[in-house]
Amino acid sequence: MRIGLDTRNTGRAGGTGVATYARVLAEACHRAGLGTAWVDDDMAGVEQPRSPARRTCRAARSLLPSRRLRPTGPSFTGRDLYRTAEIRDRWARVPTLLRASGAPDVMHWTCPLPLRWPGVPNVVTIHDLIPLLHPDLSDTPKARLARRLAQCCRDAAAVVTISEAVRRDIVAVLGIPARRIAMLSQAVWFPEEDLAASHTVASPVPSGGFLYFGSLERRKNIGRLITAHGRSGTRRPLILIGTPGFGAEGELAALAAHPAPERVHQVSWCSRAMLIRAMREARAVVFPSLAEGFGLPIAEAMTLGTPVVTSAGHATEEIAGGAALLVEARDGDALADALRCLDVD
Repeated sequence: MRIGLDTRNTGRAGGTGVATYARVLAEACHRAGLGTAWVDDDMAGVEQPRSPARRTCRAARSLLPSRRLRPTGPSFTGRDLYRTAEIRDRWARVPTLLRASGAPDVMHWTCPLPLRWPGVPNVVTIHDLIPLLHPDLSDTPKARLARRLAQCCRDAAAVVTISEAVRRDIVAVLGIPARRIAMLSQAVWFPEEDLAASHTVASPVPSGGFLYFGSLERRKNIGRLITAHGRSGTRRPLILIGTPGFGAEGELAALAAHPAPERVHQVSWCSRAMLIRAMREARAVVFPSLAEGFGLPIAEAMTLGTPVVTSAGHATEEIAGGAALLVEARDGDALADALRCLDVD
């Protein structure tokens, strides 16, 4: 059996939680003796077209109701596939259909996308409903996502999610029967070569600090974390590894009121091996997110034996499984107290 997997997120710079999910899913298929067929986009990572001719070509491709993929070994490649499907979805409000010789036995979309592969079972993973439940924490258009999720769930042979918390959300908000939703908790996998390299690679940050990694955005509660670090009185550094996302400017404005802003270190990107080393050498991983579908940094830090501070309630508390120091995400004093607690031996 061969499982089709999209590459919508795996080709993005900096890495995302969905990209990690896709790579781990492919590794799980390999270990289970299943073949994989990636659905690649030959324009992934290419700068957006600016010339009138290239923009016209993209617009023309967006009009096509279906796209033929070309086989590339065991996988498939489409011309400017994901972006043109998004454009078509925005004006036509229907998914783009895929065609190719030698179709996979199952097509697993690692997140809700406006694409379908007719003639084979389509499976979709829904990671969270944050834009619907907390629209102030996301710049994803609420109405468009609600429509897409309804279409994906209608067309899918199965719906997968990554936590019981999100499974309950899907039942309550989308009205999908619980029996149609499979909860498959996101796995943690560190490739052996990354683990080995983490022992010799240069560390990107000081050791012994409080580490956050992920997108620097509003829902990650970065501003409150910076403020709590300042209030805690700790001399340990606060390390933020990640690129700016929605609302980052407002969150990072908290640095202006920090009593020792030089103790807050920002790193926009580092290799996977460097991140593993940073996690290992951190005093604790701090992940006080306001809304999550899973909370992969929690599981990754625990796998490496690093203490975790995270938010009480919903998915983060579920994933922590009673093994983290829990705080109310909007309580800055409680977060400062947690940092003080872990500051001393």
